[in-house]
Amino acid sequence: MRTLPALVMALVLLSLAPGATLAHSPATPGENERLASAMLVREPTKSWAIYSELHNGGETRYFKLELKSGERLYAGVFLHSDTGFLPRIAAMGPGFENDSNLPAFVEVPAGYGHVVINGTLERREYEPFTPASYYQIGQVDITVNRTATYYIAVFEPDRGGDFGIAIGYVESFTAEEWLLIPYSVINIHLWEGQSPALILAPLVLTVVIGAATIACWGRRRGKWPFSPRFWLGATVTLLLIGTGAMTVLQMGLALAVSENQASGVVTAIFAAVPIALGAWALRQAYFGRRGIKARLWMALVGAMGLVFWGGLVIGPALAFAYALLPDGKSGRYHTN
Repeated sequence: MRTLPALVMALVLLSLAPGATLAHSPATPGENERLASAMLVREPTKSWAIYSELHNGGETRYFKLELKSGERLYAGVFLHSDTGFLPRIAAMGPGFENDSNLPAFVEVPAGYGHVVINGTLERREYEPFTPASYYQIGQVDITVNRTATYYIAVFEPDRGGDFGIAIGYVESFTAEEWLLIPYSVINIHLWEGQSPALILAPLVLTVVIGAATIACWGRRRGKWPFSPRFWLGATVTLLLIGTGAMTVLQMGLALAVSENQASGVVTAIFAAVPIALGAWALRQAYFGRRGIKARLWMALVGAMGLVFWGGLVIGPALAFAYALLPDGKSGRYHTN
């Protein structure tokens, strides 16, 4: 396990290497079924992934972007399954020339022109950070020549369905967005139609089976009961490994129906690092190591868990708590 720091550093560099598929900041639209209530996309050049739906045919979802001259108006619609639902995109702005007719139910601001992109079902692509598999059905990419308010409309005349829309092109995250991505990912899988039981099964099974296995092993080796300090470290381990297992399950489901499977290596990194960190945390807890070096190791586990979305934030928080525990004796409880 002495190679853990080198392993983690190598995986960090690989995940950030040029050519790695980039992620979008997740968002939800709210009620934006009228032009007047269009969702304002703050920082419209930042890359967002918005998960939405059209309840019925003849509905529209509107997105509002405040762009400066020379910036790009970028939006691409994607679907998680082929159900026959194929929405269209309309980009609306001042100075745009109308390239086709819009249905009467799509609202257009006075004096605005529009560009319409009809959706076409192409290959199913693998998205490594969620992980998931999506059909990219159409996109608009226009460099605007004036500072103004622009709109994106997603609509379908005949039927409703779920869709996602990627808006913007600059990849960036706030600290809060990055930390909460594990929970956003769970919501994305729910949007895809997965059950909570399927999504959380790897984590629940890891915690239950792992805790039972540790307890049985301790009894057989005559090391029972373990100290509360040990169980705190073991909980860190089980949460990290459990979320790594969640990622492995979703990776398998998505790769099975995707065409660009090579990018699965990025997902494998985000699964492998929490599992490796969990194994290291268990070693630290089992041997009950004390002192500043041991504290720093466990703090590193917590920090890397946050970076690689391991433990649903709870695991890393418990790792930091473990690192702050006093070095008191374990009393009647065994730790080694």
